[in-house]
Amino acid sequence: MLFNNFFNGNFTFVIILLICKPTSIDPIQSNLKLDRCYLSPDNSNLKIMHLILTRYLIERKNWKQFLDKIYQKEYIINGIRVIKKYLLPSLENQSCKNFKFIIILGDKANISLVESLLNINTSLFETKIIYQKNIKSFIKNISNGFDILITTRIDYDDRIYYDAVNDVRKAINVNKPMILYGYNKGVHYYEFENKYYDFNFDYKDQGCMSIFVSLIIVLNKINDTYNIYDLGIHPKIRSRLLNSYNKFGLKSLSYEPAIFDSGTAKFVWVRHKYSGQYKYSEDIKKNLKEYNFNLSKFYGK
Repeated sequence: MLFNNFFNGNFTFVIILLICKPTSIDPIQSNLKLDRCYLSPDNSNLKIMHLILTRYLIERKNWKQFLDKIYQKEYIINGIRVIKKYLLPSLENQSCKNFKFIIILGDKANISLVESLLNINTSLFETKIIYQKNIKSFIKNISNGFDILITTRIDYDDRIYYDAVNDVRKAINVNKPMILYGYNKGVHYYEFENKYYDFNFDYKDQGCMSIFVSLIIVLNKINDTYNIYDLGIHPKIRSRLLNSYNKFGLKSLSYEPAIFDSGTAKFVWVRHKYSGQYKYSEDIKKNLKEYNFNLSKFYGK
């Protein structure tokens, strides 16, 4: 009927108006298909195994006040929320996705519960959840046949900027059997305020911040698969590297200490309800200045 009217000169003009609600694009999610992995021409034939490790539900001696809480379902659910909101998208947005994401659980944790709640559904990189007691044998087996082993630690409630994996790859040097690479410039994000605070890690040459700090080892020059957690955690990681270097019998070999980046923020340290006592977080904030943080730029936009 419409076509008949049209050809008779009496046509009906129909306007279809589509009203679409604008959607905000999370800059974390807007770069997922990008995958550019750096490898220098000198290292083009190297086989690299890069493991990004995060620990969850691990009992620590200085967390006595939390030991009665970390296995409660409320605590676990909140932790999974944080992983999915901050850490996972941060890894999905990496310009280089040639890594495996390993979640290390405390040996008393319910791995089935964590797997069902987390329900990681990404084809961008391989993920695996293992118990802490199995980490050394797991790394040894998975790195067999590779030239370079990189282990990177990041807490379950951290964000890292989009080119962090490539930064680590650029630090590879086959003439230095053990390299420590990390950042000292980032921001604190207080989730309960929705505010960012400037943060510059400075421990007088003792180390780098533990967020996305990486240990690079040349496997044919070192007789074991040491990982980043063998060096301990947080501020004195550089001095622990020196001690460990001697301990591992590598005193006569060259090494590279922590490489600092004093430019723009490279990581976000998220402060949320379950990340520590509120008073502790508030005491830290007293020494920080509020920061007008550009999250889009942080993710390469």
